[in-house]
Amino acid sequence: MSLLKDTEEIIVRDLGAMKQELELTKLNLLWKAEPGVINSVGTLSYHICGNLRHFIGAALGKDGYLRDREAEFNRQDLSLAELLTTIDETIVAVQNAFPLLIEADLEREMPDTPPQHKGRTIGFFLVQLCCHLSRHRGQLDYLRRISAAKI
Repeated sequence: MSLLKDTEEIIVRDLGAMKQELELTKLNLLWKAEPGVINSVGTLSYHICGNLRHFIGAALGKDGYLRDREAEFNRQDLSLAELLTTIDETIVAVQNAFPLLIEADLEREMPDTPPQHKGRTIGFFLVQLCCHLSRHRGQLDYLRRISAAKI
């Protein structure tokens, strides 16, 4: 395997697991944050998709996706079906972008990064994206469980 194939597999796998988490979330808790917690399950899901669509779909896959990062943290009007569709669209964007990359691309500078990652390689940034996805997916899982336990 290669870093490209491994990264794609991890991202697609974790997005699929995120869909399962959303399906287990009670609808009245989808957009509810717990005291002391900033984000809801819906917010975390929407942000993860926006992040991956921006950096993999748009920056690497050139799919034309335009990110609205502020909306990722402020929208609370999406239904469960719309969130699940957003995840499916993110999976498609990831699966369309990775075949465009070759191993040599891993050493190129990642385009359109936040300032703290300026000059980092695509390889580094793909690992960073996996870590970001994993961190937020874990938060989503615990938030869902804590919220459901209070009912």
